[in-house]
Amino acid sequence: MPFRHAGDKNFWLDIFRGLKRLGHELRIVSVMVEDVPDDGLPIHRVPPIPIHFRPDQRMNVTHNHLAGTNNYVSKTVSLPRLIRAVRRVRSEFRPDVIHFVENYGPAMLALRAAFPRIPMSISAPTYQPNRPLYDLFLEASFASFDTIVPFSDAYQRRLMELRYRPDRVRMIRWGIDTERFSPPTGVQREAARKELGLSADALVSFWTGFIQQTTEDDFLAAVKTANLVLDRGGSKFAFLFCLKPEHFKESFRASERPGLRVFGSAEAFHAARLAADVFLSPIQDARSTAAPPLAWLEALAMGIPILTTNIPGSEEAVVDGVSGLRVGSPEAASERLLELASNGGQLQRLREGARQVAVDRYSVDRSLAEYLELWSSLANGPRGRAHPRKSVNPSDAPDAQ
Repeated sequence: MPFRHAGDKNFWLDIFRGLKRLGHELRIVSVMVEDVPDDGLPIHRVPPIPIHFRPDQRMNVTHNHLAGTNNYVSKTVSLPRLIRAVRRVRSEFRPDVIHFVENYGPAMLALRAAFPRIPMSISAPTYQPNRPLYDLFLEASFASFDTIVPFSDAYQRRLMELRYRPDRVRMIRWGIDTERFSPPTGVQREAARKELGLSADALVSFWTGFIQQTTEDDFLAAVKTANLVLDRGGSKFAFLFCLKPEHFKESFRASERPGLRVFGSAEAFHAARLAADVFLSPIQDARSTAAPPLAWLEALAMGIPILTTNIPGSEEAVVDGVSGLRVGSPEAASERLLELASNGGQLQRLREGARQVAVDRYSVDRSLAEYLELWSSLANGPRGRAHPRKSVNPSDAPDAQ
């Protein structure tokens, strides 16, 4: 049951198609601002209730209708609509398991009362304790669920540190279609560079935002890295900053200079990714646990190594020296880019390693198999299911490491 502004949850759409392909029945109840093509999937749209209680700094004014639904207040007041929609679906479809792919906050405590006899699981992509009482709210939001599914080993470890019962936590990495996302050919790369007016021998870095967990602070850190490199390397480098239309602001163009350009269209993003040698993607908030963002996985599958900061979880996708590089500051990031420009062999090894990590760890087919195993175990008996009132049980949880 994804919370979607539009058809941008590609991982879950791939999972749904995989379930249908294997002959499983499913119904999708999705909170969406706009109608989107269902691609033959049984999607029941629930319109959210927008709440504009404060400006969303990541959205521009032309997409204010999205900003009003991208907050927990909107999700909380929209949750009763979602519950009623699921009840209506259940009148003609008896699910073995209900899975939430989005966290609607502490109000989800009511879910167990609404669906007392159906096993339930929930995805937990990111851990970002940027609000007071975050961990307590997290406990409340997970309390109704038999199984919590973190997307990374780092998040699973954090849940163990918070003393969640081990039998309630099952790590399943999300993934992408590694056949659809594959390294571009030399012809494709050359055409993309020509479209963007880039020289064939420049080291091209691209940044995109605002992806999961990234903010304007991360944009500014990437710009600082670019400026440090351009001050020393000049025409040997090109930096392409791509924002979604809903996040693009004309004020971002103030960062432009020779070698650094800012775009706000999907077309420019696709061209930049085809042309890129490196995905520059710092995350400044050290309290975060990287999911990692889906854009990272797509880049890895296309053979684009990632240059990011060393926050918990980042090492699972960005294996230092194999699929990318992890650093502690814009200054260190600039040094690594300067090294790559003079070491074509290292860049080629990182390209190959990026692709291999994507195939080995982040295939959507692997994710589908692991979710099916989880849901089957929940549907076929009490094994692995915890009593909803025992959300956190310090007496039998392992000590924090």
